[in-house]
Formats: sequence, structure tokens, C-alpha cells
Amino acid sequence: MRTFRRRLGTTLMIVGSVLIVYAGLVVFWRDPVTDLYAIYSQRQMGSQLQAEETQYDNLAKQEQVVVAAAIDAPPDPGAAPQTAAEKSSEQAIQTEFRLQKRFAKQYAKHLGTPIGKLKIPAMGLSTIFVEGTDRWSSLTKGPGRYGNTSFPGSGTTVGIAGHRTTFSAPFRHIDDLEKGDLITLQMPYGTFTYRVRAHKVVKSNDWSIIKSVGHEQLVLSACHPLYSASHRWVVFADLISIRVPGASQTTSV
Repeated sequence: MRTFRRRLGTTLMIVGSVLIVYAGLVVFWRDPVTDLYAIYSQRQMGSQLQAEETQYDNLAKQEQVVVAAAIDAPPDPGAAPQTAAEKSSEQAIQTEFRLQKRFAKQYAKHLGTPIGKLKIPAMGLSTIFVEGTDRWSSLTKGPGRYGNTSFPGSGTTVGIAGHRTTFSAPFRHIDDLEKGDLITLQMPYGTFTYRVRAHKVVKSNDWSIIKSVGHEQLVLSACHPLYSASHRWVVFADLISIRVPGASQTTSV
């Protein structure tokens, strides 16, 4: 009986020590258990996204030919002739618009599907983000696009949410972002760069953060404070440039 009690006591001490270490990791770092699933998901999605990038590289070449032919058509009488730079910019914008429409139709509402790469140098973040913000099928894999916002390149608001403590905690340090920091969304149909404009803390049910503002903006959101879902830390960034697959230069917005 004494032997059993000693073994039980030892076991409980070990379990207690493990739980204390685990809790410490969650508080001061992030949840290592859910990390494993997120890392696995990111690796699985990498090959899928690469296949889409190859597909849209080919589609971009086809669309550029069609758009270039339309731009080079005889202008309306009295219209001012375009410079080479103006033609190049218009070709890039029209090509991106056509590809964006195709991509949005293909992937909207396909929860958990990888749709692009999110890169934030100031946070040391480079991760695949997915379609949707469903708790289990989307945000467990990476940051997710709010389904009631648009896709990059639409000219309106693009919203992305992410975890701060679990599933690799991609937005753990979202509150470190400052005005002027750059954020890039690398989509199969184009690369979009945004510059941080501002941030604010709102209640979790405040959806005014994703309203249209008359130009394209990126909205990043995450629960705030840490370990609570009562509020959200929100970052606002404005689109400053677009680069279409295969284009020789970046187009400023």
C-alpha cells in the first residue's frame, strides 16, 4: 500500500510539473500542442498554393496579351495618346483585375483553402493564410480572410484575422506594428503591398472595422488582450503597390 502511494505521489508530481511547464509556455510563448497541427497544415498547404501560383502565372501571360491588344487598339478621336509608362500601368491594373475576379469566383467560401502568403517583416512573419475565419477548419491552419470582405486587388476592404496564443499564434505580436510598417499579401494572381496607417482596440462585436472607406485597405485583427476574446486589436493599412505575375515592374497605387 505504501509503495502504491509513493508511486501515485510521484506520478502526480510529474504530471503537475508538466502542466506547470505547459502553462508557462502558453503564457510566455504560445501553445506548443496546437503548434504542431498548425505547422503540419502549413507544410501541407505549401504544395497546394505553389500549384495555384504556377496556374496563375500561365493565366497572367494569356490575360496580358488580351489586355495589351485592347490597349493598343486605335484610340478614340481626340483622346490624348498614352505614354509607354501609362500603357504599362494600365495593362498591369487591368490584368490584375481580370485575374482577381477569376480567383475570387474560384475560392470564395471554400473554408480552409490556402489562398496566399502573408508577410510582415516588422513581426518576422511569413505564413500562408486561408479562406474563411471558421474556428476549426480555417484559423487552426493559419490566418484567415473574413468572408464578408473582399479579395486583394478589389479596391475595397480586405480583412484577415489570426490567433495570438494558439495554432502557432501568427498574430501574437500584432500590437508591435507601427505606422509606416509594410505588409505584403502574395496571391497567386498578384502581390499587394500595404503600409500601416493606424490601429485601434474595439469590442469583439464591432464590425465597423471592415466597412468600405473609398479605397483599398487591409484590416488585420486578433483577440485582445492576450487570453481574452472581449476585444480585438485592429491594424489598418493602405494599398501602395501591385505587382502582377510576370510583370517587369511594380505598379504604384
